[in-house]
Amino acid sequence: MDEKIRRLVEWSKGKKELPYSIELSPTLKCNLNCLFCWRYGKKFDYEHELKLEEYKKILEEAKQLKVREIRIIGGGEPLLRKDTFEIMREVKKYDMFGYICTNGNLFSDEMIKTLVTIRWDHVKISLHGPDEKTQDYLAQRKSFKKTVENIRSFVKWKRKLKSQKPRIEIGFVLNRINFREVDQMVKLVNGLNVQSFFVEPITVYTKKGEELRLKEKEIEKFREIAKKAYSSIDGLETNLHQFFSSGLIKNTGRMTEEIRKLLKSERHNFLSIPCFEPWWRMGIRIDGMVCPCGFFDQSTNESVLEKTLKEIWFGKYFEKRRKELIQKHIPDYCQKCCTTLVQDNQVIREELSKFIN
Repeated sequence: MDEKIRRLVEWSKGKKELPYSIELSPTLKCNLNCLFCWRYGKKFDYEHELKLEEYKKILEEAKQLKVREIRIIGGGEPLLRKDTFEIMREVKKYDMFGYICTNGNLFSDEMIKTLVTIRWDHVKISLHGPDEKTQDYLAQRKSFKKTVENIRSFVKWKRKLKSQKPRIEIGFVLNRINFREVDQMVKLVNGLNVQSFFVEPITVYTKKGEELRLKEKEIEKFREIAKKAYSSIDGLETNLHQFFSSGLIKNTGRMTEEIRKLLKSERHNFLSIPCFEPWWRMGIRIDGMVCPCGFFDQSTNESVLEKTLKEIWFGKYFEKRRKELIQKHIPDYCQKCCTTLVQDNQVIREELSKFIN
């Protein structure tokens, strides 16, 4: 049994388990200005980022709590912090699974060699167009050439060092500008020798985001494009097939409706919980505040600067979140949940059903 599922099964029996994963958000700074991003057109105060020594303490505690996975996501571009590589080294020092989500522009060839050498596990690189015209327009910066160059550098060093790690994933935010180019993206990604290609329908955070949301006829057109593109997938892990129906795209930014559709049972049992995040993952924001979702829950009063991870995980705040979800209370901020996370919860639910009666 997968370790994450095992821990969730124990929770279902009333036995409190340790967190499986911790999500870190080192910075809100970004070198791009993507039109669809939640931070587009916004200015931020960057004075309250956690220090490197505080991240080292978090990772030491995480190891003691038998955390298996550390995900470095951003909110901005994590590699804009000069010490993010040091954080990544600490993750591998404790032999935890390391994941980073990045726009891929700031790697040097030497950095990529280092990541292959330390056997970093997973690199998700954002790429939203099959050419300079689309990618550079959406990013509002020249980025396509450098991103593709760095992806090829990963492939080069993995071959030279005879390593399967890190696994390279391409993340593609679906919107009105690029939806017609998904089949071209698949051709590009196939040629880059990466392992995964995942599509994320745009989540609307801003007025510009609303302009980029697919309209009804475009959604129907994309369904046809997705089927064609899926047929040409060459051994890639992908979620393209999840968009053969239109619900996830149509309701992006209104995910509560989709979450409720996926709940087959009206009983208040573990399998009918809307979201399993508070049972297996902690999200730590740039300033040290903690909640199951790294960004959206503004009601949290828990901070790694004031309590240990163990105190927070088994404390009143997380217990309250778990109780609310067991009672099928879905917080308002879940409307903005990303579609892939909604689908991930369904996969967890289906796996748990094999072990929970």
